[in-house]
Amino acid sequence: MSEEPPNEEGEVPAVQDAVKQHQLPANLNKLYLKAESAMELRNWSYAISLLQAILMKEPGFLDGRKRLRLAAIKENEGKRGVKLGGEALKVMKMQSQVKKDPLGVMATLEKEVLATDPYNAQANELFYQAAEAAGLTMTAGFALETVIEGDPNNIKFYHKLGDYYMDREAYEEAAVTFGKIVEKDRTDLTAGKKYKDATAKGSIASQNWDSEGDWRDLLKDKDAAKDLESKGRAAMTPDMLQAQVEILSAEYAADQNNIDVTKKLASTYEELEQFPQALQFYEWAFHLSANDPALEKKVADMRETVNEGHLDELRRFVEENPEHPDIEQYKEQLQEAMKGQMATLIAESQERVDRNPTDNELRFELGERMVTAGLHRDAIQHLQQAKRSPSLRIKVMNMLGLCYEEMGMTDLAASQYEEAITELQIMDETKKELLYNLGLLYHKLDNEEKYLECLKQIYAVDYGYKDVAARVEGSYGG
Repeated sequence: MSEEPPNEEGEVPAVQDAVKQHQLPANLNKLYLKAESAMELRNWSYAISLLQAILMKEPGFLDGRKRLRLAAIKENEGKRGVKLGGEALKVMKMQSQVKKDPLGVMATLEKEVLATDPYNAQANELFYQAAEAAGLTMTAGFALETVIEGDPNNIKFYHKLGDYYMDREAYEEAAVTFGKIVEKDRTDLTAGKKYKDATAKGSIASQNWDSEGDWRDLLKDKDAAKDLESKGRAAMTPDMLQAQVEILSAEYAADQNNIDVTKKLASTYEELEQFPQALQFYEWAFHLSANDPALEKKVADMRETVNEGHLDELRRFVEENPEHPDIEQYKEQLQEAMKGQMATLIAESQERVDRNPTDNELRFELGERMVTAGLHRDAIQHLQQAKRSPSLRIKVMNMLGLCYEEMGMTDLAASQYEEAITELQIMDETKKELLYNLGLLYHKLDNEEKYLECLKQIYAVDYGYKDVAARVEGSYGG
């Protein structure tokens, strides 16, 4: 699906579907970054309020709407079934306003119903109608998909979604949807006929590729796609990966609880560097896995990547717009976002350590993040335990040396550096770093002999390492 095309007069509709983040005005982009930070901190209610405010101004921001719905789902986890019935009355009152004020209906539904009951079928159906009336066809489809996500047995909405796909010539998705209905109810003759129609039309469409042939020829059926995948994604072009996404998405639509398909979809999005989408599918795969530690780590790493992407955007904006009238506010926002990011990472690491207190890898990760945040005293106990791991021992001693040095315990810092250096026989990058750190420590202590001894060892094998050459040569008065 793509953005709404121009109408017959060649004019683009006033309301655009699928507006992207980079197309948002500066003030809305600022709110969106705050919303993403709130979601990283699991402050769902604050994220909801920010995203609602954005969508009031830019109703075609579909990615923002998806984040809004996710925040509402997270905020209301475990609360379903406690509704008092007032939502149905609110929805009924709004039905007469769909054609007159579709955008107003959408905003009211999201504020008064979907914020507390995001899977509400009646509200999503009216939201679908309002989005269609507003020309937001992709948003309309999202409303149908939301209902099915919340209620996989809702045959009525499966039919609506199948018809939606057929109208947009997404025949493979339509076939999967109608096929799902037939699986659930063999007596549904309408679904059976539409399944055959979608399959036939999809087959015809598949014969209309460019005569010269291209990467799509490899993907004429799922067997070819699986064969291509078995050869490794490293050899796949972006177009091939995108085609893989389309096929996996159809399989996922047929069974959203298939963990293998979900993981493959997440991995493919990661290969495409579409990290927000990859994160969503990794999160769902983790849920399906009943808390697989490896997937939990993957979710954490991907969340960090996504958040770093948002921070990088803000950093670039600050660097490229020094004369912006609100630049100080953006700088302050960047600092707050960086602090929030680190606080979230530390909290996640602490949770994993609490569940697996004997895992030295997790201890090291927590200690390393604490050091980055300047929490040297708090990091020491975790690093000391991680030192028991032979594979981590050298890295830990280097980090412990930095902690002790920051705390003014220079003798303990020196002993850590020296112990690590004696255990390394080869002058690799790790040993160079340890010697450099130890040398600078001796320089602080005015022990010039040991300072230069450390740096000369590096100088003898790597002239270009940091500022070693200048320091060593300068000691000779050159």
